This record gives sequence, structure tokens and C-alpha cells, in this order.
Amino acid sequence: MNGRRIVESMEEAVAIAKGVLPPDSYTVNIPAVVDVKTIRNNLGLSQASFSARFGLSLHTLRNWEQGKRTPDPAARAYLKVIEKAPDVVIKALSG
Repeated sequence: MNGRRIVESMEEAVAIAKGVLPPDSYTVNIPAVVDVKTIRNNLGLSQASFSARFGLSLHTLRNWEQGKRTPDPAARAYLKVIEKAPDVVIKALSG
């Protein structure tokens, strides 16, 4: 995501907060499929490290990677954020 899109998103969020735009005017595109193993491998983390760092169950992570289970929409959105901005997620989870 480039800086321009971030600024546009923030301006939209402010407009919603001020009541200029209705809350339902904002939509996100949650990916239908997320390659969890690739995200983890790109970060150079083991399954145990990835699950611990991002607050996921190791069992759940393994099921996703083995194709036994599919992440629900909220998990797919979270995984996409981890993929794009892992440092931001880590900082947010650190308090």
C-alpha cells in the first residue's frame, strides 16, 4: 500500500467519525484465500514462533497450512495484515 492510499483511507475514516460519511460506506476486500505457509516462510518463522508471535493457536496454524481447515474471514483479514505489515501487528500486540 502506498502512502497516498493510506492518506485517503485516513481521510475516509475521519469523515466517517465526523458523520460526513455513513459508517457502512467503508468496505474492505477480504481475500478468499490466504497462503498461510508462504506468509510464515516469508517472515522466516517456524510454526511455533509464528503462532506465538501473532497470538494464534499452533494447532490451528498447522490445520490451515495442511489444508485441513480454512481461516474464517476475520482470520484471513488478520493474516493479510500480518503479511503486509508484520512490524505494525507486533507493535500493536506489544501494548
